Amino acid sequence: MANYYDKLFELCGFEYEEIEMERPRIEASFKRLEISPEDMERADSWVRQNHDISLEGVRKLLGAWLKELIDLVLARDEGKKIVYYGFPAILGPGLMLSASSEDIFVSAPDMVLDHTMGQIFNKLNPILEAGEINGLPPGHALCSLWQAKVGGIAKGMIPVPDFALASSYYCDMGSKADDLVTALYGVPMAYIDGIMDSQWGEYPEYLPERVHYLGTQINQALEKAEKVLKIKIAPGAWEKSRKSSQPFRDKLVRLVEVMKADPVPLSIVDLELLEALSGSSTGRGIQEGIKAMDILIHELERRVEAGEGVTEKGAPRVMIRLGHTSDPRVTRLIEETGLAVPLTFILGSWGGVKVNPKGDYNTPGEIIADYELAGGYYYGTEGQIKFYERAAELMKLDGFIAQYLYNCRPVATISHIQKKYLQEKTGLPVLSLEIDNFDSRAYSADSLRTKVETFAEMLKSNKR
Repeated sequence: MANYYDKLFELCGFEYEEIEMERPRIEASFKRLEISPEDMERADSWVRQNHDISLEGVRKLLGAWLKELIDLVLARDEGKKIVYYGFPAILGPGLMLSASSEDIFVSAPDMVLDHTMGQIFNKLNPILEAGEINGLPPGHALCSLWQAKVGGIAKGMIPVPDFALASSYYCDMGSKADDLVTALYGVPMAYIDGIMDSQWGEYPEYLPERVHYLGTQINQALEKAEKVLKIKIAPGAWEKSRKSSQPFRDKLVRLVEVMKADPVPLSIVDLELLEALSGSSTGRGIQEGIKAMDILIHELERRVEAGEGVTEKGAPRVMIRLGHTSDPRVTRLIEETGLAVPLTFILGSWGGVKVNPKGDYNTPGEIIADYELAGGYYYGTEGQIKFYERAAELMKLDGFIAQYLYNCRPVATISHIQKKYLQEKTGLPVLSLEIDNFDSRAYSADSLRTKVETFAEMLKSNKR
């Protein structure tokens, strides 16, 4: 028997049999998420307005996020031990925990809420407001992602975790916000510290001491997780987790190759659905995402063969740092000004535009640290900026939009150095754009439009 949510789930790539099988879980999770029949019309309109639902691969990606949301909301009810980490995150520890026991659920709940309660239901603001009144007040340069996590817990939408992995190797605010979760709910925490300071000109080389330090921190976090969760990390957990996630990386390399086409065959709004999926899910969401990628790649290859795209052929090509996780209108604004966006920093760092690790380390923590430092994201400012430089040649870019969050110290620090360096090294224009990629209440598409339109006209003039 059809229910009020069936049409939305069909829109998001669910098969009829899947909906039937999931009904009890859908209804239990919707009750906790305060999603009612009255929300369906708005959600249907919001998805159709912002996503290319003519592509089955896009619909399946939306469905992958919904499945991850349901699993997250019901994890405690279904007897799982729950581990949370923040975004961006070194994924290795979470992947190893997930690979060691079927009874462990590991996720980045803030990004799951953003991509579902934001991108699908357009109901994120009440969750952010709950985070604000539960220890993360507005106007204090606090991260909106953490407001989503704390708000989701405070409203009882997502369970209190049994354990959390706190990031101090990139986001110093992450560990402080996790302190709040510990203070409020008594959650045991493992802090993974790191050092992002380095001598300019060193990258892609990096000191072995950095690998040893970060690797030791990861090993200690895993040891604490074993004690708190009362599990034993499987001897082959790292290899198993790498093997399970390899298809995602392989397919993302193929997608990056397809996105080299002119015109660009897919909106960056829809490609953004992949951007955080690999960094938010260690379970069903990422596995469903891998299946969706197969479908999407074939659909995009057909578009390329037909010369079809989402922007005009010859449109100026720019790279951005990341798409907006909760409000697709902010990302779509860039394409509405006539710019093509074939790649983001996050997608490219997964999609093969990186330096190979040294491979000289033996402990799980050091192997993970070596891999992440080579990628550049957790190396430091130079590692990230050099990535943009390499991407300019790979994707035949005409400019960069260097988004930065004023409330994110690592990103804000990079933004203006990045602009100066890239303009000198590549000769390409750079728009340094202050934004909030997780919350559009202060930085809406309308508030950013004039700056982006002016930059777009300059790039078009340059091409002419």
